Amino acid sequence: MTKKALQFLVKILFYIFVVLLLVYLFVQTRQFGYLVFADQAKDRPEVAKEIVLTVEEGESLLDISRKLAKQKIVDDPYVFALALRCMEGYENIRSGEYVVQSSQKPSEILRILTGREETS
Repeated sequence: MTKKALQFLVKILFYIFVVLLLVYLFVQTRQFGYLVFADQAKDRPEVAKEIVLTVEEGESLLDISRKLAKQKIVDDPYVFALALRCMEGYENIRSGEYVVQSSQKPSEILRILTGREETS
């Protein structure tokens, strides 16, 4: 009798663990999705940092994102690269020098890198 009760208790605890794990994974996935698709700038304009970004011919999105993260323009290079990848026109990034700020959204930075927006 106690063996069956113990087995039942272990099953219940296992199911509770699985449900909690699924909830945790859902929350983490939602937060990651928000970071990728929210299109929000890192900083407010008052505290923004500005740099000149040099894009070399044949550089990947991740290489560009790593440069921006190293200069503290974006927080996470992987999230930024994925956000750009999900936007239309990312394959039209041209080599050159661009002025970018940490107060710009990923979509604004992409417009600058593709030449669809004049730089100041």
